[in-house]
Amino acid sequence: MKGYVSDDGRVGYCFFPKVACTTIKRALYELENGVKFSRELVGCHVHKYTSKRKVAIIDQCERRFVVIRDPIKRFLSAYSNRVTFHNELSENALRKFLENNKNIKIPFYNPTLDQFIEHFDVYYKVETIFHHARPMVEFLDGENLSFFSDVYKMEDLHAFEVELCNVFGKSVSFDRTQTGGVKFTLKELSEVQVQRLLSFYQRDYELLRGFYSEEAVWDEWGKEHNKPLSQKK
Repeated sequence: MKGYVSDDGRVGYCFFPKVACTTIKRALYELENGVKFSRELVGCHVHKYTSKRKVAIIDQCERRFVVIRDPIKRFLSAYSNRVTFHNELSENALRKFLENNKNIKIPFYNPTLDQFIEHFDVYYKVETIFHHARPMVEFLDGENLSFFSDVYKMEDLHAFEVELCNVFGKSVSFDRTQTGGVKFTLKELSEVQVQRLLSFYQRDYELLRGFYSEEAVWDEWGKEHNKPLSQKK
């Protein structure tokens, strides 16, 4: 499996979009180079730097880290950041895509969350949406979480930060990035929308069993809507 590999080959990190990967890549750069990542200094975005200079096979790394996130909350984060903040589904942003895909009709530019979910099969064809909303299981080359020596939930990001400092023998603080955009929660979703997203991310929930579950989603959604889990249907 490919991922970020430290210069000494001891540390490997598998990253997913919308699971703090920008933050973690920047932290790893600082731990290995002794200075904060600077786009001006390096000459490119941290993602491009990582893909060109740091990505390799992580199978032989002594420590193989991964950070995971509830799939639906990851989906909502992707919509918030890429659609409402970066406007990647605006008419202007999609102009080149539509020129190259004349058979595709965009239902709505800058779609609302409801519109985005309703027509997700269309928006998912847009490269940036595909990249950021793609199920995590598809990044793992057929492996499961047992492949990793260390698995951290998004909610336990600070613990991962502490462990990285221990491993490298240096201090670093995670500086959260790519957080722009209106924040959406399960409360914004209808029952039908939850069911649709659970179906889309079914393989992810199977992958993440023991960490995240469909039952936990329904429980949280039910509390947000004052509708007990047993009454969701």
